[in-house]
Amino acid sequence: MNDTLGLPQIRYADLPMERDRGAGWAKLRELGPVLYGEGWYYLTRREDVLAALRDPAVFSSRIAYDDMISPVPLVPLGFDPPEHTRYRRILHQYFSPQTLGALLPTLQAQAIDIVERIAERTGASEATGEVHECEVMADLATPYPSQVFLTLFGLPLEDRDRLIAWKDAIIAFSLTTDPDSVDLTPAAELYTYLTEAVQTLRDRPRDGILSDLLRGDEPLTDAEAVGLSLVFVLAGLDTVTSTIGATMLELARRPALRRSLRENPDEVAAFLEEMIRLEPSAPIVGRVTTRPVTVAGVELPAGAEVRLCLGAINRDGSDAQSGDDFVLDGKLHKHWGFGGGPHRCLGSHLARMELKLVVTEWLSRIPDFELAPGFVPEITWPSATCTLPELPLRIHRKATG
Repeated sequence: MNDTLGLPQIRYADLPMERDRGAGWAKLRELGPVLYGEGWYYLTRREDVLAALRDPAVFSSRIAYDDMISPVPLVPLGFDPPEHTRYRRILHQYFSPQTLGALLPTLQAQAIDIVERIAERTGASEATGEVHECEVMADLATPYPSQVFLTLFGLPLEDRDRLIAWKDAIIAFSLTTDPDSVDLTPAAELYTYLTEAVQTLRDRPRDGILSDLLRGDEPLTDAEAVGLSLVFVLAGLDTVTSTIGATMLELARRPALRRSLRENPDEVAAFLEEMIRLEPSAPIVGRVTTRPVTVAGVELPAGAEVRLCLGAINRDGSDAQSGDDFVLDGKLHKHWGFGGGPHRCLGSHLARMELKLVVTEWLSRIPDFELAPGFVPEITWPSATCTLPELPLRIHRKATG
């Protein structure tokens, strides 16, 4: 611990993130390239973060199963090459744009259904002279990614609400500072649900990733399949929920942007890339050093727990495309909102598809909306995903004629 005394000290929870991530990440960068706090080393400089992302032999992602909520391998998140390389090879085909394209009509229909239900409530409210408000996080941002997961994995859509409840409870107690107050029942119920689903799909296959992975050329074991499912529930659903919330907030604040995207739908993709850059849903990723390594003149010991600050490097101002505001010039600019190196987000194409469907279908049906009067948007902080707990919008009737 003595080696950390000369480093700038940081308490993550004290960063001013709630209302302005730009201010929070700027504060972090200003403290220096290597910081220390509460057992973690923080890397804030782009070249150091990218070097660590690309070097899993030194900056390991390996996770011990017994440290987690269940004794199953967290596929592929908790592995380094060569095991990680094998899993990515097996999984890549299921998350490529070409394969996901076959699911597009189904996922689009689900997005339309959710948005139209919200739009119909708007029409009914205004017909009676009422002002309609939609709570985006509960009505759209949370249920839609859960439905997508169930569809992709070949599980019943009627399980959506149970899945959401388990996921929310597990994430909530993962952030608690009082371990004695933790109720492990939701984790046990989710693990049991996924274990039984895998056993059922092995015996009675149906369309979906899980059935294919259990019976493919390199079939996953039941434990591996449960671990993959857990990764997607606990690391995949809240990330998309977070980005949907951040995206809808920006659209509510920017009527000119909404008009531009409606008139030029080809611009939606570039806008979403900027959202992912500015508001990455997983802004920090953890690693553990396998040997002593020097970063920015600081020697990190073997076994050091390291946080790579993706949110900080995406806004570091080192080029014209890395500031605190949107760069909407029709081009897709490089960023690290999905991480980098061999562990770059496996579901990035799926996340982009979900976001594009939500924005496109929403704007085509609900073009005129704003933040509810008096509402001040603040993310939950500290948080793994920088998610808005709520986002109430006032929705106006779609103009006719």
